Amino acid sequence: RVIYIILDLITSISLISTQNYYTSEPKKKRLSKLERSKMSIEYPLNEIVIGLLLGAGHIQRRSLNDNSRFIYGQSSLRKHHFNYFNHVFELFQPYLSEDFKIKERSFIDKRTTQKYCSINFATLSLPCFNLYRNLFYSSEKIKIVPANIQKLLTPRGLAYWIMVDGSIQNKGLHLNTYNFTNEEVLNLKRTLENMFVDIAK
Repeated sequence: RVIYIILDLITSISLISTQNYYTSEPKKKRLSKLERSKMSIEYPLNEIVIGLLLGAGHIQRRSLNDNSRFIYGQSSLRKHHFNYFNHVFELFQPYLSEDFKIKERSFIDKRTTQKYCSINFATLSLPCFNLYRNLFYSSEKIKIVPANIQKLLTPRGLAYWIMVDGSIQNKGLHLNTYNFTNEEVLNLKRTLENMFVDIAK
């Protein structure tokens, strides 16, 4: 039953990709402090951000006095990867500067002479991203799993995490958690177990 639930989640993302979750109209490039303070992360983007941050998403804050910005990138851009990147990019359109352009980069692996491409975007630095910076980063600026991840991760967030860092291995689903500590991985394991128990009820 758990496998079917996971497959349903992955399928739902394909359907979600045809929808827009804008919470406001795109803003002009230079925002006043008041305009920045009024911007917020609303449902369902608040759930999606959690899943993205467990994967390839990042929150950058240059100093304690600055606001934070969300950064997302992908590499090895096959067609379906690029479509998913565009979907995520559209979700964050309201938080980008008006003249923002997606950044592309290519490089050649000297060992294999294989050419690789990557693509990324970064939002404006806004107060609404500070919460996620505080949740997902330690005082040493290391990315962590929030201690209360069980309250934060929803089926929708899990679906986006799977799309970013999930793969099918043998007969199961593999999620990339190599950058997290053993304790954090165990916390994620308990979170997923409890989530599927709740769904199955």
